[in-house]
Amino acid sequence: MSKIFLLSLILFPLSIWAQEVVFPALNGWQSDGKVQAFNKDNLFEHIDGAAEFYLSYGFESLQVASWKSDGSELTVEVYDHGDPLHAFGIYSIERSAKAETSPVGLEGYGDAATFNFVAGKFYVKINSTQIEKVAGFSLKSFATKFAKTLCTNPEYPKVIGLFPKENLQPNTCQYIPTEFMGLGFLGSAVRAKYSLNGAEVTLFIIERADRAEVEKMVLKYISYTDSKIKKVVEGDFLLKDPFNGNVFLRWKGNYLLGASGFSDQKMVTPLLDKISGKL
Repeated sequence: MSKIFLLSLILFPLSIWAQEVVFPALNGWQSDGKVQAFNKDNLFEHIDGAAEFYLSYGFESLQVASWKSDGSELTVEVYDHGDPLHAFGIYSIERSAKAETSPVGLEGYGDAATFNFVAGKFYVKINSTQIEKVAGFSLKSFATKFAKTLCTNPEYPKVIGLFPKENLQPNTCQYIPTEFMGLGFLGSAVRAKYSLNGAEVTLFIIERADRAEVEKMVLKYISYTDSKIKKVVEGDFLLKDPFNGNVFLRWKGNYLLGASGFSDQKMVTPLLDKISGKL
């Protein structure tokens, strides 16, 4: 007879600095009730070699809980990245372009043994072993219920919604926290890839606190590319980047929009028009 596994609201003890996370108890599963807690100073103890990468995405804390049942094991890692953009960012980088996503939390994907999802400021990674031995248990169902305890109404970061949907390649919207396109002066950006006339084109959006920051960025890029542009005002710029090829920029207020990978500027102008029209 199949076992039925229900989520209950029995809470595990948590550290004082991670009270937002509520791990459920699972009927039919055993746990010692302990939650491993990690912060910025000791994250390397859990993911040595990847800690710096997670820290670049605003990592604040990690909670890890585990269960066992009939030789099967289930481990849930809840990464708190401080805000939805950074949480989506680390999720988007680790998500495969071929992943079949579903609306678990904000978005999630998985296979027979794993399931990852993002919900609000949390990035959650669920891993299991021999889960097929546990009759009636579904990683996706578990993730769906757990996600609702983390964020009741998750939404994509506003900047993601600025990208046009037409010709957008699936799973290519990503947040880069530093050194976008390998250039330190560009800092963070959100990018997405498009299929245009047989070419793969990258569009990007950079948002800053004020127009002065964007102006400084544009001036540095013009200097870096040794472009012969004498007057710098809000508008469009076509630059020849020695490493990234043709780069089309559009400065509008505290936003810098751009495109790379195109052969003809006319390919990307309509897309940037659509983005700038939403600003």
